[in-house]
Amino acid sequence: MERTIQIQPLDPLMIRDGRPFGNTPGARAHTLGTVTPGVVAGTLRTLMQKNNTAGTFGTTTKDAEREGKPSTVAKVDIRGPLYMLNDRLFLPMPYDLDLYEPGLQEDPASMHVNVRRPIEPAKNTPTHLQGFLGTGKTSLHEDKLWPVSMDTEIRKPLKSAPAYISAEWMIKWLCDNLQPEQWSAAIAEWRSKPEDKVHFISPFVKEVRTHTAIQAETSTVQDKALFSTESLVIPPDVSLIASASIGSDVKWEGTISGIHSFGGKRRLAHFREIDDQEIQDNIWKCPEAIAQAVAENPRYLRMVLATSAYFSKGWLPGWLDGDLKSTTKLDEKLQLQLCWACLPRWEGISGWSYRHNQPKAVRRMVAAGSVYFFKVICGDPVEFVRRNWLTSVSDEDRRKAFFDKQDGYGLATWGVWTPHGHHKGMDKGDIR
Repeated sequence: MERTIQIQPLDPLMIRDGRPFGNTPGARAHTLGTVTPGVVAGTLRTLMQKNNTAGTFGTTTKDAEREGKPSTVAKVDIRGPLYMLNDRLFLPMPYDLDLYEPGLQEDPASMHVNVRRPIEPAKNTPTHLQGFLGTGKTSLHEDKLWPVSMDTEIRKPLKSAPAYISAEWMIKWLCDNLQPEQWSAAIAEWRSKPEDKVHFISPFVKEVRTHTAIQAETSTVQDKALFSTESLVIPPDVSLIASASIGSDVKWEGTISGIHSFGGKRRLAHFREIDDQEIQDNIWKCPEAIAQAVAENPRYLRMVLATSAYFSKGWLPGWLDGDLKSTTKLDEKLQLQLCWACLPRWEGISGWSYRHNQPKAVRRMVAAGSVYFFKVICGDPVEFVRRNWLTSVSDEDRRKAFFDKQDGYGLATWGVWTPHGHHKGMDKGDIR
C-alpha cells in the first residue's frame, strides 16, 4: 500500500548543514537551501509510530530492538520530498540549461540561454584528443565521455534565477520540445511578475534569528552568549509531497495526519494524506507524453535527479562499470552507456542518529537537478522509464547507518535528448 502525504510547514524550518555549531559566542547554525529526503523520512516514520493503532510491540525503535524484534516502521520506504504550489507539482531546475544576464547591447528584459548537449565524437578523431569537454586534457574517462557544446562568449550568470520548475514545463523539457527562445521569454515574464509563479519558483528565503543562552540556575540571560540560527522560509502556498510504501509485512494501521515537529528546533508542520487517486497518479506515475517521446527517440535517455543522490563512486553511479555501461544493479532488461553528465558542486548532507545518539557522517551527495546523458545499448527504454519514474537510483551504502534508497535519495525523472548538431528523429535505428 502506498500513501501520499502532503506536508505544510507552519514555521520556518531549520535543515542543518554539516558545518559545526558549538558553544561559541557568535556562532551561527546554517541551513540548507532545501529540505532533504532524510528529514522527511525520519519525521514520517516517527509520526507513523506515534499514530500506530495496530498494537505492535513497542513505541520506539530502541524498545523493539530491546525485545529482539525488528522495528516495523523502519521497513517503510519513503519517497520525496517534491514541492507543490497550490495543486501544481514542481521539480528542481535542471542543470543542462545555462541562464545568463543580457549583454550590454541586448535588451535588458531578455536573457541569454544556452542548452548543453553532448556532441557525438567524429569517427576519424582519436579518442584521446577529444576530452570530456573537447579539450584533449588528461582526465578520468576522457576516452569514453563525449565532448559537449559550450557557449563561446563569457557571460555573467543570471541573478535571481528560478530554483524550481513546474511539472508541465519539465515534461516538455524532458520531451526535448523547448527551445532557448521559449525559455528566455518564459523566465523574463516570470521575473517581471514573480508573484504569478506560472512555471517557476524562486529559491526559498533564509530567515536569521538571534538568540541568547540562558543560565540554568537562574533562568536569566547569560552574558556574552549570543548566537544565531538560519531557517528556511517555505511560502504558505507551497507544500511538500512524499509517499510512504507500506508493505504487507509491516504491521501498521492508522492515518498520517496532524501537527508534528519537522526539522531542527522542533518547528511545526501539518501532515495529511492525499486520498484522491487521480492526484496521486499525476504525481508518481510516468506521464504519457514522456513514454511517447521515448518511443519516438529510443536511442538516447536523459536522467534528471529530483532529489539529491548518493553514488558510491562520487559523481559516478556505482551501477556503471569501467566502460561507463550500466550493470544489472540498475536494470536487468536494459543497458545504458553514459555519454556525459552535467552537475554542480557536491552537496554536503549529514543528520542525527537517534539510535546511536550522535551526528551522522557528512557525505558528498550529487545535487538535485543534475543531468546524466545516456545512450541506449539494448532493451526497451519505454518500459524502463514507465517502471522507474521517480524511483531511487542511489547506490546501496556499505555503512548500515544510511538507507538512501529507502529514504528517498536519488529519485529520478527520465526523458530524451538529441546530440548537438543532430536533428530530432534521425537516430531511430533498431536497438537490440
